[in-house]
Amino acid sequence: MSEINASGAPDPDACSSYAQLSLDNVFSQAGITAEQAVDTLLLTLPQGARGINALRNAYYGINHRLTPQAIPINKDTFGLTFFTRPRLNLSPGNLRSERIFNPLTNINPYSIQRIIRCYLDPDSNRDPATGMSSPFVDPLSAFIPILSNMLVSAAGWPDITVPYTTSHEGVYKEVFSLVDGVTEIYSAYDITLTFRNMQGDPVTALFFYWSMYMSHVFRGTLMPYPEMIVDNEVDYQTRIYRLVLDVTKTKVQKIAACGAAFPYSPANGAAFNYDSQSPLNQSHEQISIPMHCVGAIYQDPILLYAFNSTVALFNPVMADGLRTMSCTKVPMAALQLFNHQGYPWINPDTWELEWWVDSQLYQQLIGWLTNLQNQLATPLFSTGQNQTGEASGNPAPDTVVGTAPNTLGQLDFGDGSTA
Repeated sequence: MSEINASGAPDPDACSSYAQLSLDNVFSQAGITAEQAVDTLLLTLPQGARGINALRNAYYGINHRLTPQAIPINKDTFGLTFFTRPRLNLSPGNLRSERIFNPLTNINPYSIQRIIRCYLDPDSNRDPATGMSSPFVDPLSAFIPILSNMLVSAAGWPDITVPYTTSHEGVYKEVFSLVDGVTEIYSAYDITLTFRNMQGDPVTALFFYWSMYMSHVFRGTLMPYPEMIVDNEVDYQTRIYRLVLDVTKTKVQKIAACGAAFPYSPANGAAFNYDSQSPLNQSHEQISIPMHCVGAIYQDPILLYAFNSTVALFNPVMADGLRTMSCTKVPMAALQLFNHQGYPWINPDTWELEWWVDSQLYQQLIGWLTNLQNQLATPLFSTGQNQTGEASGNPAPDTVVGTAPNTLGQLDFGDGSTA
């Protein structure tokens, strides 16, 4: 087909055929796909076919030509640290028996004392009818978020070492060595946790009452819950989970946990230091809390099931078979919208760290976000028309949920409150 017709003008049919021509058509005429064409080109380069060949070569054979390795370096993030909630008996009778715990009887649900009580005594706020709840504490959460959010560093995890023995020397000083022990860590060790302090100093207060409770239980002036005594369980211990995540913060690369741990120094002495040369006590901007731990478990798949079981213990709807009935898995694109919300669950097959939220809450927030995006894309004027002068399907400003006269509206959670 000629590109120029008899009149000297471009042939419209030829132009149309070229306009419809794509790389896929070119490759299909050559009998290959676009991926194969790219691979053929990249095979001449060090990284190989789209990087796959370089990865295979690194595993398969020795790089005897010493060519540069076109493989990206490992970029894991530090991930997340979870602290399970202990089960201290902070019932009114226990608290009133020792005056040091009297502040924890504060009835203000927004007070730090009430928050600490709800954190350390899950039974006190499991039932909202008891009146011991706080809007700042999720009774269905198995962990202490303030510790995870304020954590700066955690140091002291023990290394796995293989014990071995070496024989006596022979005539020619020859020896041999054999492994003669276990690699599992059942011993005791200390982990130093450093937290960023915040207004009100809640972290120090939490560890202060935690430490005081342990001492008074030892002395017998405070009593654990009866079932803890019957089961011979220690009620003041916590478990620290460490999850190392990939760069997307969605895949668990490594997992570790201690067997059990408890704090043994609230580190509150620095708050009373005095220096006339400084107007502020900056020595308490960060808090270092030593935790005494027993046992360390690394990379054991049982940790995934233990983690998920702990989540389901506090929030039964997160159990297998019930999770999808009332909860929704937050997609990766919406994780930022649901930050500080939801319950974690580690997929034992893919090791993906999933976050699940109540299905009703999910639909409310997604619906609000969709409506907000639509209104930002087509803002309305007082006439009910968009910037092009056409009628818009979005509600007029005076019909948007909320009382404030704006075009963005307010988030309505269905209970009459707005945020």
